[in-house]
Formats: sequence, C-alpha cells, structure tokens
Amino acid sequence: MFISRLKLRNNRWTQWFYARVRGSIVTRTTLAILVPAMILGLTFAWVVSVTVERSEQQRASIRLQQLLSTVERSLQIACYVNDATSANDIANGLMSNREVSGVTITSGSITLARVGKTQGRDLRYGVIMRPISSYFDANKRLGNIRLEVDREAIRAEAASYSRASTLAVILAVALIAAGVAIAVHFYSTLPIKAVSNELHRIRLNCGALLHAPASHRFDEIGTLITDVNAVLIAERGLRTAHEVGERKLRLIFDKAESGFFVLDARGVLESWNPAFIRLLRVSPAQLPQAGATSLQSLLLAHAEHLAQLIRQCLSTGQSFDVDLELQTPGDPRRAWIGLALTPIGSASLQGVVNDITARKEAELSAKEQASQDILTRLLNRRGFEIALGAAFALHPVPELALLAIDLDYFKEVNDAHGHQGGDHVLCHVAKILQRNARRGDLIARWGGDEFAIALVGIAEPRKAEQIANTIIAEIQLPIVVGSYSVHIGASIGIAFGLPVGDSPQAMLGRADAAMYGAKRAGRGRMRVLEPPAAPQTGAAA
Repeated sequence: MFISRLKLRNNRWTQWFYARVRGSIVTRTTLAILVPAMILGLTFAWVVSVTVERSEQQRASIRLQQLLSTVERSLQIACYVNDATSANDIANGLMSNREVSGVTITSGSITLARVGKTQGRDLRYGVIMRPISSYFDANKRLGNIRLEVDREAIRAEAASYSRASTLAVILAVALIAAGVAIAVHFYSTLPIKAVSNELHRIRLNCGALLHAPASHRFDEIGTLITDVNAVLIAERGLRTAHEVGERKLRLIFDKAESGFFVLDARGVLESWNPAFIRLLRVSPAQLPQAGATSLQSLLLAHAEHLAQLIRQCLSTGQSFDVDLELQTPGDPRRAWIGLALTPIGSASLQGVVNDITARKEAELSAKEQASQDILTRLLNRRGFEIALGAAFALHPVPELALLAIDLDYFKEVNDAHGHQGGDHVLCHVAKILQRNARRGDLIARWGGDEFAIALVGIAEPRKAEQIANTIIAEIQLPIVVGSYSVHIGASIGIAFGLPVGDSPQAMLGRADAAMYGAKRAGRGRMRVLEPPAAPQTGAAA
C-alpha cells in the first residue's frame, strides 16, 4: 500500500514537472541555456583542475631544486670537513618546507645527517638525489644529498590551487550563463509568452488584434505579431463569409419544398428540415431531438425495406431511391413520397424526400383508364383479361366460373332513345351486375352491350347458375329512361374451369359459345356449356 502511494506521488510530481517544463517556454529556454553551460563549466573546471595540479607539482619540484642550489655551498663545506652538526642544521632547515618529508646527507660512506617525518613509506617516485662536489674541484664528488619529497603535501597544495581555479571557472561560467538566460528571458521568451497569453485572451468575434511592445516593434517578434494579426483578420473575414453562406444555406434548407435529413449507419435521424416533417406527416413530438428516432420507426410499414436499403448504400457506396406509400392511421388520403439515400462517408447517409403523390395518382389514373371502361367504371376487355390471368395463377382452375352476358333488344332502345338513353341502360345494367357479384369477383364491359363476370373461388356450380338467373330476372324489369320505360333482356352463357390444360382464352371461348347458344334457344335465358368428357382408356381397350 505504501509503495503504491509512493508511486502515485512520484507520478504526480513527474506529471507536475513535465507540465511545468513542457508547458512553459521560459522554463525550457532557461534550462536549455543553463544545463549545457553547467556541463561545459564542470568539464572545463575538471581540465583546469588537472592542469593546475600537474603544474603545481612541477613548480614544487623546481622550487626544491632551487632550494638545494641555495644550500649547496654549505653542503660542500660540511661534507669537506665531515661536519655532522652543520649537516643536521642544513637538513632541519630543509625539513621546514612542507614538501620535504626526509633529508639524508652522506659524505663518502659516512652519513652526516638523516632527518625524516615518515619512515617506511615507499617514496621511489618522491626522491630527489643530488651529488655534492668539492668546492675546490667541481669534478671531485664528496657525497650526496637525498631529498624525500612529501607528495601528499604537494598534492594537497596543488588541490587547493585547483579548487580555487575551479570555483572561479564555475562561477564565471554560471555568471555568463545566467546573464545569457536573463537576456533571453527578457528579450525573447517573456515577449513571446506575453504574445501567447494575449492571443489566448482575444475573442475572434470582437475584432481585437495583438499589440507589439515598443522595444520589439521592428524585430522578429514585431514581425511575428504583424503576421498573426494578418491571419486573425483573414480568419475573421472567412468566418464572416462562412456565417453568411451558412445562413443562406440554412434559409434554403428550412424553406425548401424537399425534405432533407441525415442518418447514421443504424438509420437514426441526426438532422432534418421542416419539409421532412411535413412530407412524412409526423408531428414534432415524434422527433424530440437528434439521435432519438429512427427513420424505420416513422415508416413502420416499410421498416424492413428501409433497413435493407441503408445496408446496400453503406456496403456499395452508391445512391438508391425508392417510392413509398404513406399509411397514416385515421387519414383516408393517399400520399406517396420519393425517398433517395446517398452515403456520405462510411457511417452516415444523406437523404432527400419529395412528394410524388400527383405523379403516382397520374400513373394510377393512367393504369385505370387503360384497364377500365370509362362509361360504366367496370373493367374493359384488356383489364379483364389481365385480371383473369392473375386469377388463374392464384386459384385452382376448377374454382373459376365465367359468365358471358349479352343484352337482348338493346339496339331497339338505343335507336329509339339515342346514345344517351343507351348509355343510361348500360350503367343501369352495370349496377345490377355489381350488386349480384361477390366481393373479389371480376366484372367487365366486354364491348358494346356485352358484359362478363368471373366468379373467383366458386364453391358449387349451382351458385353460378343462381347468380345468372338473378341477373336475368333483374335486367328484365322495366328501366326508366327519361319519361319512358324500356324493357330489355339478357342471355348468359356459363363456362366452368377445367382441371387440366385450361386457359383464360379457352374459357372465354366456351362462355361465349354458351351465350350464343342461349340466344339461339330464344333469348332471356341462361345456358351452361358442359366440359368435354375425359376419354375412358378401359372402354377403348
């Protein structure tokens, strides 16, 4: 636990340190000057220290040589007369120097004096040997003087000089580095930091600019401030132009007749314009906010189709469009929309919705006119053939019965009362047929005074005969045309579907043949054309 707290504290100190160092140009610049300067100063001080120590050792050696030269005459006399007292005085005098740790004076084989601070030390590299020659004959050697040098004392004295020199060098380097850091701090980093702070305080929409200090108006910092101000002015111009363009686009977006919207990959609505809500016939309460409602939930009847369309757009990167019929509960009006989706990126789609109700109604009207009789609003010959073909595909053929109806004495009524009277009679007959047919049956005006009824899913042949007899009976009743009453009749032929190999054309032919048979039999009656009997293979055998 303690270690964890310690690590956490260290991490906090580390984060604070890096935040202070990395976040401040003043700190980084000062460190960038002082750290290399201190490293360079220490290196230079070490070099000076080694050089001074070596120089001091050489100087001490030279001084000892000069000291020996000073007492050389006294040594010559002491060795010439073998005066031990004088030799000891000379040795003690040499020992007064800190660098000397021992003195030995010999005359021939006689040791005149031996004085030493330390005995038993290895002083092979701290010995100065010097021969003593005769005062009268320089070539005659009388003895030797052995000077044992105290290297520790020399090293200590050299170290004291070295420390003083090192401290002087370090102080000089530190003062120079501090001076440079202070100069950079006041003439570079502080102005840059002030510019940065002022730049952070400026609001882009208020028109304020940076102010260059008088001392930096014509140097690099002044140039930097001028360039930043130019960028600020240009950015404000671009921002103003962008806001104007955005307002124009927003106005177009809000006032457009087309509905615009943006979806995410799941079909959730991210944005939309008012026309989108109006065209989809949804209330604003159904779209409380972006990211809360999906397009599939607004068009539940087409949810699966829309989900598949979204997947196709994102997977292929292509645009797709579809026509959808709106189904609003409680609203009897029919409406159609054209919806187009275009991928924008890998996870978003842009959509456009347009009202295509007028186009769809025109298409449906054109289809109805192509398959509907204009006078009676029943199917015409083409529409009846198409519908009968569809009934053949959906129902078993034996469950189909076809009634071919031809009006009797209609030509006389048309000649007597004109086309207007004839049209009135035809519409009256169409109403009788619609009233007696069942829901799902097909009724058509075949042409002129001929009609046809396809009884779809008929359970019993007798039911078709009952319907035919009822139609004949009602058509024979008087029909009021203007101020007159007219009488017509109807001849009906019935054909039932065959279990094998039947077709709409064959069935129509049989019903038509049965109808003409009813006319030949005296009109005003119904006749059923019996299907041909299946061949009996056993009798043939």
